[in-house]
Amino acid sequence: MSRSLFSAVSGLRNHQAWLDVIGNNIANANTPGYKSSSVVFQDILSQTLSSGSAPSTNLGGVNPMQVGLGVTMGTISPSFLQGSLQTTNRNTDVAIQGDGFFAVAQGNSRLYTRSGAFTLDANGDLVEGATGYKVQGAAGAIRISQGQESGATPTANALLKGNLDFSVPTASTYTSTFSVRDSVGAAHTLSITFTKAAASQWNWAVTASDASISAITTGTGSITFNSSGAISAGASQSIGVDYVAGAGVADPQAILLNFGAAGNTTPITGLASASTVTLGSQDGLPTGSLQSFAIGSDGTITGFYSNGTNKALGTMQLAVFNNPAGLLRVGQNHFQESAASGVANTGNPGTGGRGSLTPGSLEQSNVDLAQEFTSMMLAQTGFQANARTIQTSDQMLQELVNMRR
Repeated sequence: MSRSLFSAVSGLRNHQAWLDVIGNNIANANTPGYKSSSVVFQDILSQTLSSGSAPSTNLGGVNPMQVGLGVTMGTISPSFLQGSLQTTNRNTDVAIQGDGFFAVAQGNSRLYTRSGAFTLDANGDLVEGATGYKVQGAAGAIRISQGQESGATPTANALLKGNLDFSVPTASTYTSTFSVRDSVGAAHTLSITFTKAAASQWNWAVTASDASISAITTGTGSITFNSSGAISAGASQSIGVDYVAGAGVADPQAILLNFGAAGNTTPITGLASASTVTLGSQDGLPTGSLQSFAIGSDGTITGFYSNGTNKALGTMQLAVFNNPAGLLRVGQNHFQESAASGVANTGNPGTGGRGSLTPGSLEQSNVDLAQEFTSMMLAQTGFQANARTIQTSDQMLQELVNMRR
């Protein structure tokens, strides 16, 4: 009689634990990145009442008789099925599409999470909004300091465009001014004067009135046009800009003047129309400050600067495990590496079986409420059935005691 009581008690205890798991799943139905768990039961060692026997010449075999001693939980296994993605449009929110975990640092300790609800702290570090743990990238913590500077770029190429009037008489001149930048991004104005030397040839000379420029070297040349008004000679030439002593910039500075060579999509022409030569473009840039940033699906964080440039600020990485079900839950949406999970294999998103990132989104919980409520009814029914077994066993014991009366 005691066997049924103890078996039923184990049933009550384990169905209560199952209900605890279900309740936790339902409680976290709206927790970003949460992964639901499921319970698998197994029976406890059975008591053998009689052993079996093998068949003989005269008799057949006899099966063993055993009575089970109850139930226990075999495993509580997390499900890492993909949760749905919810768009938030926050540039620091990131969702994982596929396998992998974000790595975050708590001092020297590494934890892992599927929740990408990140933000920037006062130092510009990318951190978890709820805990302040630093998100880890290829080079450790990722820092995105708003207003950080992007270095200047000196002018190396200046592309000129427009027309030199074929119809004007020899010795006619036309002057245009254009701006270039030095190694620290400061602008300097140069003048280029074209002088018609022949029917199809113009000579040019570059001068500077900028007080910080001491000389222009190789600052003269000529352009020859063919009968169609296209450049046939002198399509480009490099000039040198020398700065005065103590200017604090790279000196000398070589600048290629491109009048119609490769790369210039709007070359100078020599047609019978007004002279209009001007600067088309130049590749020098002033110093810029960080204005915004974006996270790519490959984890690259790109910064956009006020001078029109952009550059990579860092790379978010993902960790994968041989057995993610072996990870330890340590609260706050975090998992911890364990002997069962194996060591973290960290790398760029989209490589080595790692998923890709979806910026501006969060992965929602993968809890299936319909399944959880169905499991809840099963757990309740199992609990009630085991309670009824205890009640029935108690009644039978009462009958046994009453036989003495």
